[in-house]
Formats: sequence, structure tokens, C-alpha cells
Amino acid sequence: MKEFIMLVVKLRPEQDEKELIISSDLAAHLSIGEEQDIKLQVGRNYKNVFLKVSPAEKNRHTIIINTSLARRMCISPNRKYAVNARGNTMQIGPVVGIMAENSRDAKKPFGGQSFFIKQLLQSGRALGQICFAFSPFSIDWKSKSIHGYSWGEKGWIQGRFPLPDVVYPREKAYSPVKLNIRRRLENMGVKFLNPALIGKWQTYRVITQNPSLVPFIPDTRLINSFSQVDRMIKKYTAVYLKPVAGSQGRNIIRVVKKKNDSFYQYQYQLNGRLVKGSASSLAQLRSCLKPVMGNRTYIAQKQINLLQSAGNIIDVRILVQKDHSGIWDVTGMACRVGRPGSITSNISAGGSGQKLETTLREKFPDKEKQQEIIEKLRFVAVEACRTLEGAIGSSGEMGVDIGIDKGGQVWFIEANLRPARQVFTLIGEKETRLLSVKRPMLYCRYLAGF
Repeated sequence: MKEFIMLVVKLRPEQDEKELIISSDLAAHLSIGEEQDIKLQVGRNYKNVFLKVSPAEKNRHTIIINTSLARRMCISPNRKYAVNARGNTMQIGPVVGIMAENSRDAKKPFGGQSFFIKQLLQSGRALGQICFAFSPFSIDWKSKSIHGYSWGEKGWIQGRFPLPDVVYPREKAYSPVKLNIRRRLENMGVKFLNPALIGKWQTYRVITQNPSLVPFIPDTRLINSFSQVDRMIKKYTAVYLKPVAGSQGRNIIRVVKKKNDSFYQYQYQLNGRLVKGSASSLAQLRSCLKPVMGNRTYIAQKQINLLQSAGNIIDVRILVQKDHSGIWDVTGMACRVGRPGSITSNISAGGSGQKLETTLREKFPDKEKQQEIIEKLRFVAVEACRTLEGAIGSSGEMGVDIGIDKGGQVWFIEANLRPARQVFTLIGEKETRLLSVKRPMLYCRYLAGF
């Protein structure tokens, strides 16, 4: 890994607020002259100070700062920070904010994401960053500060933080109000690790513009009427109906009608309960599916003859991320196995995990075939990320779901801009899980210019 320059802060109450003293060793590393006016920047906050170099300061990579100024800039003594110098600006951090929905549980202030966010904060601190988590509704625009949470030895700590250099967005959905908050932050110079969430239909349309990916994309149509669903069923026998804005496998429906069958057979999950039924006509099918479809926009996708484990469907979750290099790379790949009777493989819906290598050895004994599939999985995942990024804007991570059919062909299913990584814990790949937490924080450094 690239070695970053780190510094230690010392506080001196009697020192002039407009004065910053740094060790000669640090000045040499940062190529800073002996005395000059500089801008000390922490997040979007900055202070004009006069920099002095102290040959007498024996500790390597040290800065000495006024106690009150340090408090206002969210800098604490005796801990290591990363530092960056550009022109006449010295930047400490970077400051990274994890944006997510709050919960009322003091022990889990960000609900089910609390443990993951805690890991992010710990990883960022180890990299010398100033990290905190916050709700998008806790921003004080007037003072340009945010009420948020950091993590310490005694647990969650509430405090005020400067507007960050980079935001790692982890909200579940984007309302017009949240999008406006995002735009305001961007207009103030804050960068985002990922763009706003996009729907399955937009993803499909972007991906199909890349000729190299077309052979891996199942036939998909936007549903404007149920006659389209009928045509897809006649062509493929079985189709999946998926909400454009859905996630975690919710509200997905499987519809089957064999050639000599007069009934449509359907299946979906509602509130954790498996619902099965049949309809004798297209109108009746539409009526039967109304409780789950509501007024949502749906796509219809041909069913892929996926690999199965003990009768349960399998797909592959591929986590593709950037780090401080700014280049897409596969962090990990794992199989997700749907729970018995389920039409999806989502872990959140009761699915389980399985090592990819184990699945491929079991289904494809030929080692060359296994390697061929792995290479195709990597190619489709990374190429899909590059293609989507080109259309939706700068991105730092995506969870790409890919199916493998019984012939070994791989099929792009979807890409998620808010990927979970629980599957790596389930299959015992602890190092992959830890890397999946560290890489976004390294990419935040890249975005902040460190």
C-alpha cells in the first residue's frame, strides 16, 4: 500500500491562534518553506495562519497549534492524522462523513448499518482521517457544521463536525429533499463516493450500450401493459417481474405459463410470507398481482436457468471497488443461495452464502471451465461498473449480481450502488470483508486529493 504522510498534533494554549509551528522533518516531507502564510484546511473549514518551521521540535512529523483553534477545527492531540500540502494550503484529514438514516436506538444510532458504519469509522481513523456518521437532516447550513457520531473506546460519541471533504452515501433511498441536500453539499465543494441510486431499467439501458456486454444481458423490457408480460411469457415460458426502484429482492414476482397450460402460475413474497397462486386470464393475473405491484413501475426479464443447490437458486455477488489508486478492482466474489422455495437469493430474505470455488468445483469439474467462468465474471462485473460510471458519474463501489446458468454462461442481473457485504462474513472470508470496508475509505482519500 502507498505510504501516506502522517502527523501528530500538539496543543499549546498560549500560542497565537494565527500561528502554526511544524517540525523541520515534516516541512521537508511536505516541501514547505520556513516561514509563510498558509491556509490550514480541515474539511470545508479553513483558517489563515502563519507557518513557522521549528528545528528544535525533535518529534518527527509534528505540528503545534493553539488549543482553541484545534477544538474548532475538530483536531485532537496525541493522535495521528494524514496531511497533504498543495500550494499554500495544508490539509489535514481528509474529513469523511458517512451519511445514513438515524434510528432512535442509542446503541445502534444507524439501525442495522451501525456495525458496518462503526467499522468504517475505525478504518478511516487508522488511515489518519477525521470520520463521522450523520443523518442528512442534521446539517447546520448557517454554521457550516454537522451534528454527527464518531466512535471511541466507550462507544458512540455525539459531536459537531465540519462539512466533510467527502461523503460516503449509505441512505436507503433518495427523496427530492435528500437530493436537494446532496446538491447543496456538492455546490459547497463536498465530493460523493457514489452518485444517487438509479433504477433497474436505467441500469439495463446503459449496460446495453456497451457491445461487449450485450451477450451477457438477459432480454429485459419495461412494462407498459400486461400484454408485454404475456408476450414475454409466450417467448420464454417463465419471466421475472422486478420493480424498477426495488432492492433486497422485495416485490419480485415469478410468472410461469407452459405452452399447453391454460393457467398462469405466479409466486412472490409479501411481508416474509411466500404467496403462490394461479390465474386463468391476463386480466385475472393483473388483478392477483396488484397487492404486490401496487403502482410501481416494473420491468419483465426472462428467467435464467440458474445453478441450484439442493433445489435453491444460486447467483454470484461481486463487490467491485476503487481504492487510493482510483482504479476499479474486484474485492471479492461469493455465491448467494436462496432459502428453500424462494425465487430470489437475497441474504436479507433468508438466503445463505457459499464460496464461489466450492460451487464451481461441484457444478463444473473441468478446471479450465471453472477458470473460464471466473474470468467472465470478473470481466462482466468490472466492465459493467466502468460502463455505468461513464453514464451516471464518478463512482467508488458497486455490488454486481451475476447469474450462472447450467451451461456455464454468465448473465448480468443488476448493479447496486449501495452494496451489502454480509455474504463474505457468512462464508468465512474475514479478510475480504475487512478489505471491503477499507477500500472505500482509501478512495475517499483519493477523492479529497491526498
